[in-house]
Amino acid sequence: MKTGIVFVVGVWLSWVAQVALAQPGTVPGVQLAEPPNRPESPARLQPTLDAQGLPVTDSTKRAMLKRRYLALDVTGMMGRFRRYRIFPGEVISFKNKTERTHYRSPLTSINDTSFTIAFQNELYEQPQPLSFAVADVRRVYINRRIPFVSQAAYILPVAAVVYLVADFVNGRDDNNRLAVHLDHRNLVPAGLLVLGGGICYAFSHRSYSTSGRNQLKILWTR
Repeated sequence: MKTGIVFVVGVWLSWVAQVALAQPGTVPGVQLAEPPNRPESPARLQPTLDAQGLPVTDSTKRAMLKRRYLALDVTGMMGRFRRYRIFPGEVISFKNKTERTHYRSPLTSINDTSFTIAFQNELYEQPQPLSFAVADVRRVYINRRIPFVSQAAYILPVAAVVYLVADFVNGRDDNNRLAVHLDHRNLVPAGLLVLGGGICYAFSHRSYSTSGRNQLKILWTR
């Protein structure tokens, strides 16, 4: 009798263990539902091919990734190479070979051999497009933003003027009384301030000739 009871209990425990470890589809009374069909991811879709078998890309993205710009390659006396880039939308300052006019206008467009600027004509209220050939550019002016140096180019001359005005107004005579006169000995420090401002201006505002070691060319972005 005990053996029969032990046998029945063992069979029941074995059935319970199989139900607990079984997958939903194998449990009696439970149906395994199929997952819904998901649309294929756009990343897995086959790209559209052209006649040559190459994938077709968006022309707008291609134009944004690759565009023309002006490049001024400068080679120094010691062989140091430096490239200044001017993109459409930035201000370009230059002189051409046929005129003495100093142009300083926004760069609007660039083609294979020339570029166009938005020139502000005095006869018109709006800027007018004006094209120049790259080969006709004689000199290019570059403004470099150097910390403290670019600011000192304007601050030092102003400080020299303030120094002279203060000395002229707050001067004193032989009796130590206020007198409006200029002490010539103060011209030396004021002149040094102006000279320092000129040196800082020369470092932050450079001009390069496009002949000889320097070249102005049209390049493409990658």
